[in-house]
Amino acid sequence: MKNLVEFSRRYGSDPELVLAGGGNTSMKENGILYVKGSGCSLSTIEEENFVAMNLEKLLAILNKEYPTDDKEREAQFLADVGAAKLPGEEKKRPSVEALLHGLFRQRYVLHLHPALVNGLTCGKDGKRIAEELFPKAIWVDACRPGYTLAKLLSDRIGPETDTVLLQNHGVFYASETPEGLEKLLEGMMTALKNRLPGEIPEKLEEVELSKPFTPDHIVYCGVGPELPNTVNAHLLYRDAQKINWYAKSFSGPLPLEKELVDFILNWEAESYRKKQS
Repeated sequence: MKNLVEFSRRYGSDPELVLAGGGNTSMKENGILYVKGSGCSLSTIEEENFVAMNLEKLLAILNKEYPTDDKEREAQFLADVGAAKLPGEEKKRPSVEALLHGLFRQRYVLHLHPALVNGLTCGKDGKRIAEELFPKAIWVDACRPGYTLAKLLSDRIGPETDTVLLQNHGVFYASETPEGLEKLLEGMMTALKNRLPGEIPEKLEEVELSKPFTPDHIVYCGVGPELPNTVNAHLLYRDAQKINWYAKSFSGPLPLEKELVDFILNWEAESYRKKQS
């Protein structure tokens, strides 16, 4: 657990990689998945903030049939995820992406939302450029997070899969060692910086709250017309401005579709995360 806590704090303390309650990490050991608790901050996370889960029970969720109605499906999924927690973990709530963490074969998994990476994932030509720069990475078109995302990837993530780029969301890295995670992250950041026209300017153009780029922007900034007067809201608004600037190097910015914005606005899991942050 020491390695897990250390690299979680390290990446969580870098505002270029993750802000507020965003991002999550995990480790697998002896059939147990230790995954970040929902709403916890990576920068200050403690060992007790990780949720211990039975990996076999968690992955068995993928074999279940769920209702098509969003609220019914998410409620049943939440109950099944809860049932996969080990005894003594009942009061904890795992990250909404716990099931996706379980799909990777590697020991360690790191999920981040770097503005630079999201300049790519929120770029109109992001998918093509990602395939050019990172041919071994999996690209996932914008979709509902949580169960839907994990289900879509359940037959795409193989033993060698170590990078997954999520349109309008962020990136997952997986490795047997923390050093391997660092190598994957640094390689991607270097490749993306080489596509930029120069350093990002201090003064950036305004962005529309009604056209958010990622789930975090919805959770902390809302969809307008006014920006909430909180520290996290201002941090995430600045993040959206950076993504908007970076995305111009990838054929221009591409906000989330309205259907996904509406889903996240009404998603109980994100409401819970917002209350914890």
